[in-house]
Amino acid sequence: MGDSDKSLIHAIMGTLRKVMPGDQSGENPKAVRMFGRMLRFQELIAKWFSAKRWPVTSGSYIVGDKSASIAVCTLTSPDLMQPLSTMGGVAIAGELVTVNLGIEKIIRNTISNPNIRFLLVCGNESPVFHPAQALQCLLRKGIDDQRRIIEAEGHYPVLNNVDSDQIELFRRQVELIDCTGERDREALQEQISKLTSREKPPFEEPSGSIHDHMSPERPFKKIRPGGTRGTSTYDPKGFFVITVDHSAGEIVLQHYLPDNTPAHEMRGRRAESMMRGLVREGLISQLSHAGYLGVELGKAETALRLGLNYEQDHPIKG
Repeated sequence: MGDSDKSLIHAIMGTLRKVMPGDQSGENPKAVRMFGRMLRFQELIAKWFSAKRWPVTSGSYIVGDKSASIAVCTLTSPDLMQPLSTMGGVAIAGELVTVNLGIEKIIRNTISNPNIRFLLVCGNESPVFHPAQALQCLLRKGIDDQRRIIEAEGHYPVLNNVDSDQIELFRRQVELIDCTGERDREALQEQISKLTSREKPPFEEPSGSIHDHMSPERPFKKIRPGGTRGTSTYDPKGFFVITVDHSAGEIVLQHYLPDNTPAHEMRGRRAESMMRGLVREGLISQLSHAGYLGVELGKAETALRLGLNYEQDHPIKG
């Protein structure tokens, strides 16, 4: 994790501590749920388009051979993603920091590709979140009645945004290959070659497609960019998800109500025009949120213009 990423995480955590204080145990489930809501729209993508589009949810990863059987988790060593993703037998290589939303993304992307049968964990373990230890516990013991990963040691290891049957399919589909701490590329190449030689067949679900278990999402009400400059009026109970649709040449902004109900969707090409549209619709009232959305939309516009990857709350990547 680079210094810029650490600074961003510290800044976000500092803000969340002020607006969403943690409970007596020091955990902050409200903040995790807030970010989890930002990912729920990916379930709609998984349901309707996963046969053509994979991975089905965004994240810090590099796709290799989609038909390959190995998913590589580099933990907090993102520098391993590029070299490992190009090795034969690797379908995807990505980093993992958190033991909630991060693991949920791994589950979604894995169960939507039945070719993946191995999860190779390598790189440096986080001394704070312990994602490798959480993955081991999840695959060995699952979750409890509170959806907490049994015996996981990391901060708030609760999987609220994936269904229980999705978790169980993930546990049946993949075999964990634990190389935590290993960063040597030759050693990892040797391990990958061994796994490739095992030639596991694609995973067959016992009862139809996993997407049959996904609840339908309500459609978004379409709103257009544009409007006059003026005082911002943000709904503090709602939140926004920003993505870039390179195929359509558009920035996509989706607004959700506090109960996770899709409310509005806006598509545009310019950050300023989209911000004016949000002001016109009365969806912004706090200057901090207006500033945050302005920065994120500006990053999205840059990524769109230059053909770069964009992920909300993360630096732009090539």
